[in-house]
Amino acid sequence: MMKFPGFVGASYESQSVLASTQRCVNWYVESIEIGSEPFQTVLYPTPGCESFVSASESPVRGMTEQNGRCFAVIGQTLYEVNADKTLTSRGTVARDASPATFSANVDAGDEIFITSGDKGYILTLSTNALTEEISSGASQGEFLDGFFLALDASTSTLKISELNDGKTWDATQIAQRTAGSDPWQALVVTHRDIWLFGKQTTEVWYNAGTSPFPFGTIPGAFLEQGIAAPFSAVRLGNTVMWLGSSEDGAGIVWMANGYEPQRVSTHAVEVAIQGYVRNGSSISDAVAFTYQEDGHSFYVLNFPEAKATWVFDSATNLWHERGTWNIDKVEFEAWRPQFHAYFDNKHLVGDRALGTIYEMSNVKYTDAGGGPMRRLRRTPHLSADNEYLVYRAFQLEMETGLGLTSGQGSDPQAMLRWSDDGGETFGSEHWTSVGKRGDYGMRAIWRRLGRGYNRVYEVTVSDPIPWRLVGAYMDVTRGA
Repeated sequence: MMKFPGFVGASYESQSVLASTQRCVNWYVESIEIGSEPFQTVLYPTPGCESFVSASESPVRGMTEQNGRCFAVIGQTLYEVNADKTLTSRGTVARDASPATFSANVDAGDEIFITSGDKGYILTLSTNALTEEISSGASQGEFLDGFFLALDASTSTLKISELNDGKTWDATQIAQRTAGSDPWQALVVTHRDIWLFGKQTTEVWYNAGTSPFPFGTIPGAFLEQGIAAPFSAVRLGNTVMWLGSSEDGAGIVWMANGYEPQRVSTHAVEVAIQGYVRNGSSISDAVAFTYQEDGHSFYVLNFPEAKATWVFDSATNLWHERGTWNIDKVEFEAWRPQFHAYFDNKHLVGDRALGTIYEMSNVKYTDAGGGPMRRLRRTPHLSADNEYLVYRAFQLEMETGLGLTSGQGSDPQAMLRWSDDGGETFGSEHWTSVGKRGDYGMRAIWRRLGRGYNRVYEVTVSDPIPWRLVGAYMDVTRGA
């Protein structure tokens, strides 16, 4: 047996399947941080979801946590999400196709600012009273230095509230874009900077302390990259990530490095994203959220119309895919979770189609909606100077014997299939057990696999157990 080279890896489907057709769906790569182990990378399962609470309306349109309280806009209602898995209505908001946004001045003003349906609302936390404060022109909201900020994307206008008072908005306290001809589309505050994204360019503002309008541009902080999807821009640590657009084209994911855009998407990710456009799907509806678990900070980018989800892991700088398996269409669709709040020591996520909020965790193994979490790893090509390779055995190096006591997963199975034309087509499914509960000595192995000169393997699993793949081995020889 020899180690399978590159078995643990990211998603990377190139323009030509003969160049690379690797996929990593519902697994992510973790590096082993000491050098004395035989395998230096491992595939760990992405988190599953368990229903936390559901509303009678749908879908979830935004979530936040503030000072130990959690709020969500579901349909046309602002709900407080309680730790006992109940919902309390805090009022009605306008609704359109865009997500809702949240920001707060809790310590100074006792308020949360919500934008929804192009209107702006204030929830007073001490009284739980919800009032409409901006009747139109509130696409997104933020908070900085005591001021609430509201972006009117239709007129490229930045509005600010009075200091520590989200119920007072002076109509003269506005700024309109002059540095670029493309209108502002998105607003994000990070590291006490205001990032204002246009369709083709971006500028960064700060609190300049001027009067009467306190905010102004940072000299030189002008980027020749705009945004393709207004709700793709989110904070990740002390920086910001977004799906970009410029006068040259769209479809690259950027991360700010100071005031410079740094490309973080790969050519394979970009081919996929731009392929959605060529196939007639929109990318302007992409929505992103971030979360941190087990030392990994993830940027989750959903494409609802294109039915795809891409995830960037800042711990490894690698991309993987997530998806909800559609058993009727026999394909992955965009992952259902689309909004996130860390509340009561739990990762809560909102369903992009239903009014359900889930608890998301690496120790839960079913998908949003309760269906199986299907996981797939498609390997690099195996070839040797265009000569035949004879495959006598393939073995997964993984934790076995983790079967459940009853039901699906009591005898968990892994499926292997392969392509002998470089990834164009795949053959029959071959199943093997990975061990009932306590059968830790079980080996997940397939034998007598024939021969090929440009082979790609694909491993698929769906039982609700912790599928931790350390690597794989091959018994292979060159020859006829």
